[in-house]
Amino acid sequence: MADRETLSGTRLVVLSLPSLAFAGYDLARRVFLAPYLSGELALQMSVVGWLVLLANLAPIPAELLAGSMGDHGSRRFGRRRPWMILGTALVLIGTAALLAQGVAPSVAGVAVALALLVVGWALCNVIHGAWALEAAHDDKARGRIFGTRTLFGIAGGIGFSAIGALRIPAWPSPFLVIMILVALGALVLHAALVALLPDRAAAPDRWRLASLLGPLRLLFANRGNRRLAALFALNGAHAAITTTGYFYVVDNGLGLRGWAPIGILIQAICAAIGILAAIRITARLSARALLRLTLWANLALALALPMLPAGAPAALMLWTIPFGLASAVDFMALRMLLGARLDSVEAPSGKRAAAHYAGFHLPFNLCGAVVSGLLFTGYRILGFDPRAMPAPEQAFAAVLLMPSLAAALITMASLWILADSASEAPAETGPPLAMDPEPATEQM
Repeated sequence: MADRETLSGTRLVVLSLPSLAFAGYDLARRVFLAPYLSGELALQMSVVGWLVLLANLAPIPAELLAGSMGDHGSRRFGRRRPWMILGTALVLIGTAALLAQGVAPSVAGVAVALALLVVGWALCNVIHGAWALEAAHDDKARGRIFGTRTLFGIAGGIGFSAIGALRIPAWPSPFLVIMILVALGALVLHAALVALLPDRAAAPDRWRLASLLGPLRLLFANRGNRRLAALFALNGAHAAITTTGYFYVVDNGLGLRGWAPIGILIQAICAAIGILAAIRITARLSARALLRLTLWANLALALALPMLPAGAPAALMLWTIPFGLASAVDFMALRMLLGARLDSVEAPSGKRAAAHYAGFHLPFNLCGAVVSGLLFTGYRILGFDPRAMPAPEQAFAAVLLMPSLAAALITMASLWILADSASEAPAETGPPLAMDPEPATEQM
């Protein structure tokens, strides 16, 4: 399977388009959900913390299910299509249930709606990722695939960030507007993916109940897998801190109310530039080296955060620009390393792309969920309440110093693991995977 066939334009676009909708969902969940719950719905911070924790924990069992069964699917419809359809249906139901909440919402109703929404997206994400993971067999091709997917995601992030930055009074909460558009986009884009992208035949062996733990076992299969899983876990923790806390950093830590949506939009634009540069760099630099450079940049930015002066939007933007440039590159590099791990596996039943994607994203999501809960616990312990509108100096320890130190420690741990595992990197090239029943020339 030649790279030019693997990366043919039409199918690469079809594979990448769903990232537009996922970017909107991810932005809404990570950035706008907590302010929506504490602001528009006027829920207490303790309740908001539990709901954010639920939104991060609920996808984990769904991803395990998708990872264990996503390579089996249906003999008639293929490995991926049935699960993508099921996930999209849950997304639509969860979004509708969330929109149905009134001015006096039920906490239980919000929790159920969020659970349906995030579980649906978890199924879609694993299946979409598995489709992409098995479509390339070397760093250069994989960098183009995941880089293009990331670019589409960033493009979606820019568009959805603009919704928050516009601040049109007649509109409802940015969270609600984004989620309506995301649900409609998912319906259309996932339908195109199911209809136009070739799907592999279901795995030849029968699925068994014990296979539910298959993605989890991959994390402990060997030392290299354990270290890569640790890197995914730490990356999830870092993403949880930097994205969930950004709104509070700007509004409460720096006293720049109204600047957070603008900063998020600038982040998204800079992230697109960073990914374009990363795609070019992968032609000359390995995924491991790319990840190392990004981690050093993250460490410098974490240490610089508490030094930002309050009430200075120019200083915030000078920090936000490099933060955006590096924000998506580390995750792209990790998925390139994951692809190399998949290539190094020889199994009689074929490559387990869904199991690998779900297995290694499990620690990413789990640690993200746990750290999100710890972040809100830290807010409560340090007496931070955004409804009290404290002055910047009153919120410094909670919303600037605590996230900064946590992000710096996480990044240093990632650098140590990466350096310690440098000699264990698997071969980053491998034989192409034949699509069954599609011929090689019909590959994406």
